[in-house]
Amino acid sequence: MRLLSHCLALTLLWAACAGAPTPTATPDLPVAGDFVEAEGTFLASSAVIEELDRLERADDDKGDKVEVTAPILTATPTAVHLLGHEFRIDDDTEFEDADKRHIAPFAPAIGEWVRIKARSDERGLRARTVRKMAVRERHKVVGELRHLDLIALRADIGGIVLPIARELVAGAGREDDDPLAAFVADDQKGVPFTVRVSDSVRLGGQLSGNLEHKTDYDLDATDPGDREGRELRGKLDVLWSFDRGSYLLAEVSGGLSDTIREADDDTHRELLELTRAVASIRLSDELQIYAGRQDFTDEREWLFDEVLDGARLRLRSGALDLEAGGAVGRDVLAEPHGLEDVALLTATARWHLDDTWRLAAYWAQRHDDAGFEPRLLGIRSYARPRTGLGHWFDLAHAGGDDGQRPIDGIGLDLGAQFTFDTDWKPTLFAGFAYGSGRRDGESHTGFRQTGLQDNNGKLGGVTKVRYYGEVLDPELANLLVTTVGASIRPLRDLSFTILIHGYGQDVGSTQTPGTDLRTQPRGTATEFGREIDLVIGYRAQGRLTLELVLGHFDPGFAFVDQDPAQKLELTARIGF
Repeated sequence: MRLLSHCLALTLLWAACAGAPTPTATPDLPVAGDFVEAEGTFLASSAVIEELDRLERADDDKGDKVEVTAPILTATPTAVHLLGHEFRIDDDTEFEDADKRHIAPFAPAIGEWVRIKARSDERGLRARTVRKMAVRERHKVVGELRHLDLIALRADIGGIVLPIARELVAGAGREDDDPLAAFVADDQKGVPFTVRVSDSVRLGGQLSGNLEHKTDYDLDATDPGDREGRELRGKLDVLWSFDRGSYLLAEVSGGLSDTIREADDDTHRELLELTRAVASIRLSDELQIYAGRQDFTDEREWLFDEVLDGARLRLRSGALDLEAGGAVGRDVLAEPHGLEDVALLTATARWHLDDTWRLAAYWAQRHDDAGFEPRLLGIRSYARPRTGLGHWFDLAHAGGDDGQRPIDGIGLDLGAQFTFDTDWKPTLFAGFAYGSGRRDGESHTGFRQTGLQDNNGKLGGVTKVRYYGEVLDPELANLLVTTVGASIRPLRDLSFTILIHGYGQDVGSTQTPGTDLRTQPRGTATEFGREIDLVIGYRAQGRLTLELVLGHFDPGFAFVDQDPAQKLELTARIGF
């Protein structure tokens, strides 16, 4: 594996020397030169684009033409300001009332809504028409899209430059189609790349802090065993973009972490490592290679979500998307993490039915020096529209070996969610997951995930949740999980998500793969327990993320000790 790591490092070095691109928009988003309509809302008095749609260009829709509907920020006899831009008023500017009738020139009051038709010239933006408008909920800009920056998340429409919401990137199908866009849009991993060194080189970073308190994870309140974790981390990223959509991304991170144990020794760690170093080489419009230390992840983080040293080949042709890759655990310039001797081979075929709905077939094989080598073969249907009905469906067979017995089992995960297109964007969801089991003495064991999964995703909130439970957080092995929940957004960037889980073993067993619980079930009863989680998330335009997790697990008769376990976790991240 060390030889493979060094070969990948040489590949990465070659790619950096050869050159790499500013990622272009996907076919789902407009591209520079399209005539578009952008709509959005205001965040802390700043306008943000939430929808961006192509329009059919009329004969008089020239590149210097732009139309803006928004409230006035300031106004003088010679200029008005709205959406952070100045529009000149001159003797040729015409004024209209809400019924489009010509009226005498007027000075709009601060906060008054107007629609301005303007032209851009060497002096900036000149207002041709100023029309009074009724108060609206959303601002609008219509004009030619001059530039769409999916890294800095900004759009230039006829000279009006505004930030775009990260959901716009993900909602257009880019979250799992373009690894760089997925990285930038991820509230946990991403950085906004705000420092422009040159046209092709950008810097970004993130500072994060985490406080976590775990109570009675041994399910015995009489036995001292509470734990408190503290972590402070920082990272610096460099993005070097080249033409045709190639790029080089490198990330260095470091920090401090402490674990304080109620009845045991405390531990302290200092971290410094190369967390990402990947070259993306676009060989053609359809074919791309990713080589180096990179994120291996799937749409639901159900198969894997790890940073590994590896290479992937991706072929996209129309609605068909094929991907194959291989990786080994991080070794060179990495902190110990337990995956140094792990290898992964994977292949996926996706069919995009529309912008939000995908069908997929996948295969994943893990190799491990310890003998844990599950092999998953499965199918998936996955749709997450911004509003309306969405769903997820995974059906997989697991083979291979767990280090002691052959694996032979079925895993099923299905569910649906509905997001109402109203204020607060309420979302309701329900799901059922099943991983088949075998009794402890049988010759085979049941379904296993890869051990590289996170089981982490969004369910209507602005931040991700562990959809099998924040406290139990199990691997789907010999387990049935029933989940219902709801999410609301009182503000566009503030969400409250509640999840209620019920757990049961498929067959009585003393094994609980993947969970952080520090006790084993009895093996004679299958009622595993119940859990309720509350996740509060806040995210401000890719810069600040706050997340509060409250979890409460009530064990069932499967356990000898039956005191509840609880978790409180607070995370703050700020990007630059």
